[in-house]
Amino acid sequence: MSLAEELRLTPSQIGEVLSMRPELVTDKVAIIAITDLEGTITYANDLFVEISGYSREELLGSNHRLLNSGLHPEPFFADMFRTISAGKIWRGEIRNRTKNGNHYWVDTHIIPTFDADGELAGYTAVRFDITKRKKAEEAFREISQLQTAILDHAGYAVIGTRTDGTIEIFNRAAERMLGYDAEEMIGRATPALFHDPDEVTERAQTLKSGPHPDILPGFDVFVADARIGRRAEHEWTYVHKNGSRIPVLLSVTALRGEEGDVTGFLGMAVDISERREREAALARAQSELQRRLADLEVANERIEMEAARQVTLLETLAEARDEAQAANVEKSRFLATMSHEIRTPMNGIMGVLGLLKSTDLSVEQANLVATAMRSAHELIQTTSDILDLSKLEAHKTELEKVDFALCELIHDVVGLLRPSANAKGIDLTYEIENEPPKFLRGDPHRIRQVLLNLISNAIKFTLQGSVTLSVAWKPRGDEEILLIARVRDTGIGIDQESAKRLFARFTQADRSTTRQYGGTGLGLAICKQLTELMGGEIGVESQFGVGSTFWFQIPLEIGQAPNESGEPQKRGLEDRALRLLVAEDNATNQFLMRAVLEALGHTVTIASNGSEAVAMAQSQEFDAILMDVQMPVMDGPTATREIRHLPSRAANLPIVALTANAMPGDRESYIAAGMDDYVSKPVDPAKLMEVLARIMSR
Repeated sequence: MSLAEELRLTPSQIGEVLSMRPELVTDKVAIIAITDLEGTITYANDLFVEISGYSREELLGSNHRLLNSGLHPEPFFADMFRTISAGKIWRGEIRNRTKNGNHYWVDTHIIPTFDADGELAGYTAVRFDITKRKKAEEAFREISQLQTAILDHAGYAVIGTRTDGTIEIFNRAAERMLGYDAEEMIGRATPALFHDPDEVTERAQTLKSGPHPDILPGFDVFVADARIGRRAEHEWTYVHKNGSRIPVLLSVTALRGEEGDVTGFLGMAVDISERREREAALARAQSELQRRLADLEVANERIEMEAARQVTLLETLAEARDEAQAANVEKSRFLATMSHEIRTPMNGIMGVLGLLKSTDLSVEQANLVATAMRSAHELIQTTSDILDLSKLEAHKTELEKVDFALCELIHDVVGLLRPSANAKGIDLTYEIENEPPKFLRGDPHRIRQVLLNLISNAIKFTLQGSVTLSVAWKPRGDEEILLIARVRDTGIGIDQESAKRLFARFTQADRSTTRQYGGTGLGLAICKQLTELMGGEIGVESQFGVGSTFWFQIPLEIGQAPNESGEPQKRGLEDRALRLLVAEDNATNQFLMRAVLEALGHTVTIASNGSEAVAMAQSQEFDAILMDVQMPVMDGPTATREIRHLPSRAANLPIVALTANAMPGDRESYIAAGMDDYVSKPVDPAKLMEVLARIMSR
C-alpha cells in the first residue's frame, strides 16, 4: 500500500487523531486547519488563531485566500490544487499575511481527507512556523552578497586559504594581478604557486633564527607570524601566469573560530611596483644630490663672503619692498580720502561759482569767476587723472560699447580745444585721410579722453606753429576697422632717452626743478592703459627741438545710427517738476543743491543725515531721492537699505548717490546697497538730470 493510500483519512479519522494528540491542537507545535473542497475553513486550532491575528469566528467560514500575502504567483497555487485535488499530499513553504498586514512563513503539509465511500471530502493543513529561519536565511544571503561585492570591487588582491594552504577565496583583483582565473585556483592550489621560491627559502632561513626554529620552506612561511598572533606584513614577489614579476606588500591575518582555534588565513596584497620605481628614482636623485652637494661644498668656500653680502642686500631689498607695499596701501587710502576731501569742497566752490556766473556781473567780475572756474576744473581734472589711473591699475575700468559718429566726435574734440590753441597763437586743425564708415561701435568717451589728452599735451608743449590731428582707417574683415590717429605738433620735441619713459606714471620729459611746463605726468600713462584696454597700442615719434607725433590705433566695429527712427530722443523730464528729497549733511552743498534744483523748477526737501531721510521718505511723497554717501548718524548706503525695506511706495523710489568717492568698486557697493545709480561730485546739474531721466524711465 502506498503512502498516499495509507493517508486517505476520513474526517472522523482526522478527529480521532487530533483527540489522541491534543498537543497538536492546543500546544504551540503545529498550526492545524481543516477546510472543505472549496478551501472554506471549518476548523482552526489555537495556534492558527494566534499566529493569524484573526479570531476563530473570523476564520471559520472564510476561505484560505484570506491569508494570501501576494508573494506567490498563480502557478504556485495551481500546482498545489492539482496535487491535493488528485488526493495526494502537498508540501511546501508559504508566506501568509496576518490580519494587521504582517507576514509569516510556514512549512505546510496539506493532506486530502475522504468520506466513508472514499470520495474526496476536504483537506487538513498542518503547518509549522519557520519565520525565524527564513529571516536568518535572508540575512545570510544579504551578507554573502555584500561580502562578494566587497571582495569583487576591492582595489587589492584578496586570497583566503584553509589551514593547509588550499585557496578558498580568490577575488577579481587577484585575477587581474596574477592572470589566473578563480576557478583555476579555488580548491586546487596554494599561494606557493605564484610566489618566488627563492624568496620563500630565504624567508624560512630568517624565521628559523627567530620564533620559528623548526619552520621549513612552504606555505607556513607566509602565515607563521599570523598563526601565533604577530603582525604579518612583508614584501614579496608574485610571479604572474605569464612569468612576469610583481612586487607586492602582503598582509596576512589568521581567521579563528569561537574557541580561538585557527580555521584559515586571509591575505591582502597590494602592487607596490610604482612605489618601488619612486624609491629607485628617489635613490638616484639622492645619489645625484650627494654628488652635487659635494661640488657645492667646494664652491661654497669661494662664495661665502659674496653670499653674506647678498644676504645683507636681500634684507635691505625686502625692507624696501615691504615699505613700498605699505606705501602702496597707504596710497590707495590716501586717494580715496583725497577724492572725498577735494571733491566735497570743490562741489561747493564750483556750485557757488556757477550761481555767481548766472548773476549780473561786471566784465572784471565775470573774468575773475571764469578764472576761478578754470582753476577749479584743472584741480578736478588732476584728481580725476589720479583716480582714473587707480581704476586702470585695479582693472576696474569698464568699457562702453555703443554706436557713435566718429567725424562728430573729432569735430567736437577739436572745437573744444581750439580756443586754448588760439589763445597761444597756435593753429589747431584736423584732417581725415579717407572717409570712415559713418557710424562705429566702441567706447567714444575713452577715445575722446585719449584725443583730448594728446592734443592738450601738444598745445601745452608747442610755443608757436601748429598742431594737427590726422585720422585714417583700414578694414579688418567685414565687420571691423582699425582706427589710426596721429597728433603732430611743432613743439619742443623729446630726446630718445626721455621718449622711452614717457608713458610711465608720474613722468615728464623735463623733470628739473626749473621746468617750464606743469602737469602731473599722468595723462600719457592713462592714454597708454586705455588704448591697450581697448585692444590697441600707442607710441611716439619725436626729434628734440623739431616736434613730435603721438599716434595710437584701436580696433572698432562698424556700427549703425544710434537712433534709427530719425526722431530726437526725449529725456522725459524737461516739462516735469519733480519732488526731490536731498540727503546732504554739508550746509554749503545743501544750499547749492536747493538753489540749482529749484532754478530748474523742482521742489527740494533737505535731510541732514540718513536717519532723517528714512523718516521723511516714509512720511512724505517724493519722486526721487538724491542721497549723499558719507553722513553722520546714518550714512547713505545704510539709509538706502532702510528705505528699500519700508512697507510703502517709498521702497521703490529712484535713489541716486551723490558722492565724492570715485575709487574702483565704489559704484558696485552703492548698487549693492540698493541705489539705482550715482553722480560724482562736483555735481553737474545736466548729468544729474540725465541720470534721473534714465532711471525714472525704467
